[in-house]
Amino acid sequence: MPKIIDHDAKRREIAQAAISVFVRDGIREANLGTVAAFCGFGRTTMYQYFRNIDEVLAFSLEEIFSRLMKDIESVEEKPGNSATGKLLDLLFFLEKVAVEDKERMILVLDFLLHPKRMIPGMSFDVSGKVRELRASVERLLEAGVKSGELKQVSAKSMAFTLFSLVEAAAIHSVLYDNISLEETVASTKALIEGLRA
Repeated sequence: MPKIIDHDAKRREIAQAAISVFVRDGIREANLGTVAAFCGFGRTTMYQYFRNIDEVLAFSLEEIFSRLMKDIESVEEKPGNSATGKLLDLLFFLEKVAVEDKERMILVLDFLLHPKRMIPGMSFDVSGKVRELRASVERLLEAGVKSGELKQVSAKSMAFTLFSLVEAAAIHSVLYDNISLEETVASTKALIEGLRA
């Protein structure tokens, strides 16, 4: 009896492995052969799942952001939590990802730091997806101001400021081994406490 393979699950598994290859070898140097070898099978097997390395890269980025957005939606929609509580939960989640999920963050940072990088045929907009993440912080700030929980501040400007802390955590976690998630979160919490009305 032939072995049944979950095609979508296998694509996600390959994308996860590909992230490690992109980080190790660089986006321009990675190819289907290196990803296939990292996965433990031949290059021709890769063609059952992806046409080329650019498709692997786009799928990997889509996986990263779809997972992030799903988790963010669950924070935003969490019942019984105030806007400020949701904002704290969201920032904790984003900082945790930034500090603990280094490989994914290196791949995202590579695109953010090289915004003019052109990859033929790839339409995935990393900068746009990051703006969507920042917009979730802005929405919760607006809700907190509207409900009277937070001081009257520019939600757009404050979201930019708070999100820059997440971006800094991502960069520092890549550059330094001694970044503390607990201290980062405590500092962010202190800033949010200063915004309370």
